Amino acid sequence: MREGPAARARVVDLMRRMPKVELHVHLEGTLSTQRLLAAAERDGVEVDPVALQPVGSDGDHSFDAFLRSFMARYHALRTPLDYAAAVDDLLSVQAAQNVPYTEAFVTFEGALRGRYVLRDVLAEMAAVERSWHARGVALRLIADAPRTLGPQVGDHLFRLAAADPTGLCVGVGIGGDEAVAPGDPFEPAFHRAREMGLRLTAHAGEHAGAAAVAHAVDRLGVERIGHGLGAAADAELMSRLRALEVTVDCCPTSNRRTGAWSPERGPHPLRSFIAAGVRIDVGSDDPACFGTTLSDEWAALILEHGLSPHRCLELTLASVDACFLDVPARTRLRAQFEADLVDLRDEAAEVEAALPA
Repeated sequence: MREGPAARARVVDLMRRMPKVELHVHLEGTLSTQRLLAAAERDGVEVDPVALQPVGSDGDHSFDAFLRSFMARYHALRTPLDYAAAVDDLLSVQAAQNVPYTEAFVTFEGALRGRYVLRDVLAEMAAVERSWHARGVALRLIADAPRTLGPQVGDHLFRLAAADPTGLCVGVGIGGDEAVAPGDPFEPAFHRAREMGLRLTAHAGEHAGAAAVAHAVDRLGVERIGHGLGAAADAELMSRLRALEVTVDCCPTSNRRTGAWSPERGPHPLRSFIAAGVRIDVGSDDPACFGTTLSDEWAALILEHGLSPHRCLELTLASVDACFLDVPARTRLRAQFEADLVDLRDEAAEVEAALPA
């Protein structure tokens, strides 16, 4: 652990001010405890105690504990105004930590159950996004289909994303338990999503091996992999990820809290991805569930995982190229990052010199 009070404070401040994109965060997993409790009081339901503290704080580093925390928040989002408030809260946090662009996963399965009308939800979310966009903080959505609900539900959610009149939905993905629900049945839905103009990602290799990641790349045709931990042990697959310019979303705190990775098993695979030339981005995944922020994740790359501040500046710039933006918008965002980073390079060198060897 490369830490000391003064050095830690400088690293945290530098990473907060460094321009960042966030490409792996679930909107439901950003819902604060205050919002969760207010929704529970409104709806007359009890909140699972697990959701009131960061996952893993009681020593239970498991995917089940995470799911209990996540699902409590998922069920609290019931109305268009709930979703609008969640977007407003998220973009307020992003503005405070210099994140001008975010792509958030969101599961609209409630629309299929009649809990809300999706076009009303999207309209409210888009109104909030336009307000923040005018202030330099943009959001796009990735329609996330839980694997356990099956490929028909996934296909329906993907079609709804393609029909989004607001333009917020730019991509689709799947997540959840890979052992219970492998990706094979989702192949037709992903192929149709691509034909409808949507960008593709998938959680893969989080709790499964390299084969799950290879399937997502070769058969689903994804451009980004969520977590991808299982790929790190397969040199040939790593080479293909680099050659195909597939980006891996790295979320170390999430991986540790869900038991997908433990320091006792060795360094986090993000080090292997970087060494192999595989492009990565960094995500907070479900920050309200894990008690983290995107800036915290970047600071941990230095303080916990041994990366240099200069390497983080390089990685944040490269991660812009993984965004699901059209080329002109991505080019403008990259130019903005390049300009912002000029002012941080000297400070990064000073911080690096202050860190223990």
